[in-house]
Amino acid sequence: MLPVDDFAAFFEEVHGFPPFPWQKCLLAEIVARNGTWPDTLDLPTGSGKTAAIDIAIFHLALEAERGEERRAPVRIAFVVDRRLVVDDAFGRARKLEAALAAAAPGSVTARVAERLRRLSGDGPPLMACRLRGGIPRENDWARTPSQPTVLCSTVDQIGSRLLFRGYGVSDVMQPVHAGLVGSDCLILLDEAHLAEPFRQTMSWVAFYRGPGWRERDIAAPWGFSLLTATPGKRAGEAFALDEADRANPVLNRRLEAAKPAILRGPLKGCGKGKGAAETEGEGDERDSGDAELARRCSAIVAEVRKALGHFEDAGNGAPGPAIGVVVNRVARARAVFERLSKELAAPPDDESAAATHPEIILMIGPARPVDRDDLAERLQPIRTRAWAPDERRELDRPLIVVATQCIEAGVDIDLDGLITEAAPLDCLRQRFGRLNRAGRDIRPYAAIVADKTDIAARTDDPVYGKAIKSAWTWLEAVATKPPKKGDAFVDFGIEAMKALRPPSEALTEKPDAPVLLPAHLDLLSQTSPIPAADPEVALYLHGPVRQPDAITVVWRADVNPEWKDQNVARLLTLVPLRPGEAVELPLWAVRRWLEERGASAGDLADVPARAGDDEGAGGRKVFRWKGEDERSQWVAPSDLRPGDTIVVPASYGGVDGFGWNPVSKVDTIDVAQKAAEPFARRRFVVRVAPGLLEGRVSEGALAGMLATLRAERAQNVRQALLELDLPEGLRQALERLGTARRQRIVVDFGVYGENENGEPRGVVLVAPFGIADAAKENAEDEGGGTSSTEDDTAGSIFGMPVSLRQHAEDVEAKAEEFARLVGLPPAYAADLGLAASLHDLGKADPRFQAWMHFGDPLGGNPDDEADVLAKSGRPLPPIAREKAGLPPRWRHEALSVRLARDDARLMEASDPDLVLWLIGTHHGCGRPLFPHEDPTDTLPYVGPQSLAFDWNGLDWPSLFARLKARYGVWELARLEAILRLADHRASEDARERILGEAR
Repeated sequence: MLPVDDFAAFFEEVHGFPPFPWQKCLLAEIVARNGTWPDTLDLPTGSGKTAAIDIAIFHLALEAERGEERRAPVRIAFVVDRRLVVDDAFGRARKLEAALAAAAPGSVTARVAERLRRLSGDGPPLMACRLRGGIPRENDWARTPSQPTVLCSTVDQIGSRLLFRGYGVSDVMQPVHAGLVGSDCLILLDEAHLAEPFRQTMSWVAFYRGPGWRERDIAAPWGFSLLTATPGKRAGEAFALDEADRANPVLNRRLEAAKPAILRGPLKGCGKGKGAAETEGEGDERDSGDAELARRCSAIVAEVRKALGHFEDAGNGAPGPAIGVVVNRVARARAVFERLSKELAAPPDDESAAATHPEIILMIGPARPVDRDDLAERLQPIRTRAWAPDERRELDRPLIVVATQCIEAGVDIDLDGLITEAAPLDCLRQRFGRLNRAGRDIRPYAAIVADKTDIAARTDDPVYGKAIKSAWTWLEAVATKPPKKGDAFVDFGIEAMKALRPPSEALTEKPDAPVLLPAHLDLLSQTSPIPAADPEVALYLHGPVRQPDAITVVWRADVNPEWKDQNVARLLTLVPLRPGEAVELPLWAVRRWLEERGASAGDLADVPARAGDDEGAGGRKVFRWKGEDERSQWVAPSDLRPGDTIVVPASYGGVDGFGWNPVSKVDTIDVAQKAAEPFARRRFVVRVAPGLLEGRVSEGALAGMLATLRAERAQNVRQALLELDLPEGLRQALERLGTARRQRIVVDFGVYGENENGEPRGVVLVAPFGIADAAKENAEDEGGGTSSTEDDTAGSIFGMPVSLRQHAEDVEAKAEEFARLVGLPPAYAADLGLAASLHDLGKADPRFQAWMHFGDPLGGNPDDEADVLAKSGRPLPPIAREKAGLPPRWRHEALSVRLARDDARLMEASDPDLVLWLIGTHHGCGRPLFPHEDPTDTLPYVGPQSLAFDWNGLDWPSLFARLKARYGVWELARLEAILRLADHRASEDARERILGEAR
């Protein structure tokens, strides 16, 4: 038994303090409304909005036993429309994950965990995942369709998946991601005032999920709620704080804290050399970009000095203050950081002064997570917490955090001072939400700095349009003006600002998304192949004039544009790209950088802005990675498209320890080894190749040594390499290979190709079962599971033989289990089990069996069930398929459809149409066309690839249309996902079972 009133105890057990009144009230309201969330959570910054995750998880626990009647989704997506430097929502989700996994017996948390396990099956009570850029063939973030999961991500990553075009997701996996995000999922959109187009699109998704767009009512729960301190006119039904919240002492201090901000407008005569005030709009077109940047930096640095002087008086309550500096452009943040670092640095010959001079940090959104996470650790001393009335925070020395809009959300820090560029009112309120966030008894220092170009009448900012000018005009009108000469200021305290009513023109522009028409949805649901007339997904996420973070960039030191496509593709298969080494960037900014024109990309911000000019010719080549696909190849910048994942040589520069730096020509540090560390216990890879040796070993010397090792078939390549003068990090990685689990190391001399002398350029050493000295923690990104495989080559090469009968039984049992856990009616669970039983019938084809038996034309003994294989027992060279006589584009699932159509068991199904469809699409092909070719097909025995295919008067595309009308596009995708995830997990379980038997 788990009553609603136990939420407070659960919350306190996890976090160590009780919930705010609103957090308990929201849960009670959701329960009273039969699981429906309010349209908007109108909650001020600092009031604990991320606790919506706790509420959603507890509500799911309440509903876990309801089966078909469950009203709480198993997946909670916490979404922010910006790049984050610190993802506190993910930190909170990880804390919940850990607390539920290790709950003390008899505690409320243990009861919550027990109920969640009734959904997760053999998985953990809760899984927390962070989607930070799509990487093809990356580990699945959802291992089962019923696993309680918290996803923390962006509008681009969640929105593109919702619309069947997941950025960085392979085409064949698009339906799985769409089915899991578009069904049985609650989307919590944080800071929704910046994501109006996506809000509109989600409203259309809710409409098309309704009963008017499906014939059968088996849809899983789905919904969304907006979290914002500035809801605006389109908020719908809003949930807000009440008097009980205002009476709470902790929350009251935060609500009532005064945050007076000085208005610093342009200096009189700025840029003109005369004392008259600047005429509005005059001069803004005459300044060069360098002059404007220098002027802005000077104004901000001067304000920082004033802030430091303010806190030098101990009576201000913050010796060693933490001061935030927030600007509106990435390049501007770096310029301010460099200027402050130069002017406030300790004298180089005075070591003692360094301990008292400010520590300065640069935080920008476009940064590699492994670098950014290190920087985020430096923010720990200023994290928000509850303070006693007479308690003071004393830092060892001042801390100055220079940041972009990325600091407006996701980071729970408590600043003593804040210097910000002028911005729309809603953005300013978010920034001031970080100032004295805990309501401490201090006198904060704050200033809003407006440059003349910000507030000129003719200015139309690429990020904020004319809203900065309108906001500044309004601030000047409401500012408190001292009776004598002094600074005008506006109080940005939560309650003080709530009493004011700014005009809509002073808020961030909210563009509209295009109407999502049924015809658009029909095209988007087609994923195999993607139609030529493909709707542009970015329009539905950001509106028609905003650019998306639509391209993922990874830097590798061991790739070279002179090397063949197949060598680089093989390398990336052996050494997979990891989210921790990737940066998400607008496509236009990447093109401009690669074409070396306007490389500074001065208009780049950390919120969606108007797209830059991306027209250009030529430029440096990059490797576009599409996974095991012929489209993985070197391409020119003009060939790049939204959603691509690209690998660039580290020699191009472009990123440093703080993040995106397109003017940098210094070789980028390759962090692939560090980004792969969370996966090291399962698989560990070491690369020894040009670009990774730091000049210690010449390319010729390495190639000669490798040629000798290869010719001699040396048994201990690792030990031989350790005799070289290697960089320390590479040496340590090779030494760790000595702890390879099962003492197995695979050596690949061919992955880098050969030099002009026929010698290997480099070598890759793989511990396929991982290493023993790695941490036992799960990988934090993408769920940490084993990569799924979606084609005959990868999916059937297993490393250990598995019979076709055994595999079918395993998948059938897993599919029925998943169907039961998600709460499908028994008839549909039975249909999924039948589809699983029949899904691999095509693998019995003699040619496929010959291939599974290493090209043996006899293909094993067809009368021996153990010899009819679903998975091969050893790697298969390409020649094996050719020797087996298997056509290049042959797909076993197409033959499975043809055979299942004539199987008597099919007519026993509750919905034979659905069963046949699930069989045909269990690898993602056939939505609605098949790439399958088989010259042996003859009428009337043809498969679904042919328009002559006939199933009760329907060809395959017509069957697709019928089932979409019957179940809706997202519910059909979810049903496909259930079977496909059952296939993946059954294969993994068989591998572990066989490994266990071998031990």
